[in-house]
Amino acid sequence: MTVQRQYTLPHCNLVLEGLSADANDPLSPLAVLMNAECHLPGATDATLAGGREFLDSLVTAVSRYGQQLLSGVPHPRTTGSAPPMVEIKPGDLPYHHHLIVQQQPLGDRVNDVNALPPLDIQLTTVQFYDLMEAVDQLLADTQTLPDMKAQFQAVSRRLVRPTEPMTKRAAPAALGAAALAAAGLALFFVPPPEFEPTRPESEASAPAAASAVPGEPPRADGEETSEAVAANGDDLDRLEGAPAITDAATIALLQSDVTQRLQEAWADAPRPSGDLAYRMAVSEDSDILGYQYENDLALEEVDNTPLPELTFVPVAGAEPVRERVAQFVATFTPDGEVRLEPTEAPAETDASEADTSEADTSEADAAELPALEDKVTDGDRIRELNSDLYDSILAELEPLSANEDLRFRVRLTETGEVVGYEPVNAAAGLLANETPLPNLVTAADSTANQADFQVVFTESGVLEVNPWDGWPQ
Repeated sequence: MTVQRQYTLPHCNLVLEGLSADANDPLSPLAVLMNAECHLPGATDATLAGGREFLDSLVTAVSRYGQQLLSGVPHPRTTGSAPPMVEIKPGDLPYHHHLIVQQQPLGDRVNDVNALPPLDIQLTTVQFYDLMEAVDQLLADTQTLPDMKAQFQAVSRRLVRPTEPMTKRAAPAALGAAALAAAGLALFFVPPPEFEPTRPESEASAPAAASAVPGEPPRADGEETSEAVAANGDDLDRLEGAPAITDAATIALLQSDVTQRLQEAWADAPRPSGDLAYRMAVSEDSDILGYQYENDLALEEVDNTPLPELTFVPVAGAEPVRERVAQFVATFTPDGEVRLEPTEAPAETDASEADTSEADTSEADAAELPALEDKVTDGDRIRELNSDLYDSILAELEPLSANEDLRFRVRLTETGEVVGYEPVNAAAGLLANETPLPNLVTAADSTANQADFQVVFTESGVLEVNPWDGWPQ
């Protein structure tokens, strides 16, 4: 039974055709690959086609060059080896790459005067990334060619050029060795100090301190302190002058993101005998900047919580925090639940200004999308919508200030109109207005069939658009 498998992206379409291993099961792996075609719209009008040898050479070339492009370390070809059927080389200009495909069998006919010259196809970085994504989807698909694996090979360390000269790298070690030798020689002549341990009478008669926090003064049983001290030894004094986050949407996103991180990190921890309450400060990037215990049990059980691991530790002598922060009370319950509540009610937006504020409009567009009932089911139409959405975003995309990936869920009608979107992570909610998404949202018929797509603005500046429920078969 002849079957066909496609891996479609905006700038690449990889099509495989072959005989199924089980004639009664069209989803079974291919027993024989009859033909492989690679279409690169926008780069060439020609269709690159061949058999298993062509496909193996294409996968190897894309994997090797992708490894070289992402690592920055060149991967030289073995000296004296014949040129492969497919090869990728850097272009003369930045963000350009050459896809070289031989048009004849290799071997004894390499020097044939009648041989056709190889195809030299110029790709942009976006086009190459789509080609690499198509190959990655093929390698991850166990129902097509399960025996095909990516061949990655470590590059010799001698090919990695040091970022600093040898003399500069060796200077700190030599200076440290000289300083250590000088210190050892000086201490050799210093007599050992005489020490007689003493214990103050007041300390001997005082009851045992109820706090085990380093740097916290001893506290007698039943004695209350005026200010809670941070369980990790670093209180919230550095955050006292920090401006507060008052936007309700931002606080809600931070609350959801931090709760999820704490819940996942606390999944396998021992359960306490009672509620553990901590007051904590969170930055706009959802980083935990500090925390303080709110009850004695929280101090005793702090090492069983994920707070010491997830809290940002400042360097010694760091300046007070000036960025905006939001304060929450995190409660770890004996039932294994993590509850996070803001210490102050977030400011509500004035209803009279809701219709005239562009920011309010953006927040409305970025609100949580309702459940999708009438879905677009046609596979070809979903691919067209995916390509159109990619091109629309890319046409208006400008550099973002994000230091992590921004993930969104975007909803389109069957006619291609963007009806709304919602951020998937906290960083996406905070920086949504830097993306083209707010400008793409239009009023559309809510009764029309719709489809959801996942849009990712990666930290490295790459745009990714995929169907939310996966690519249709």
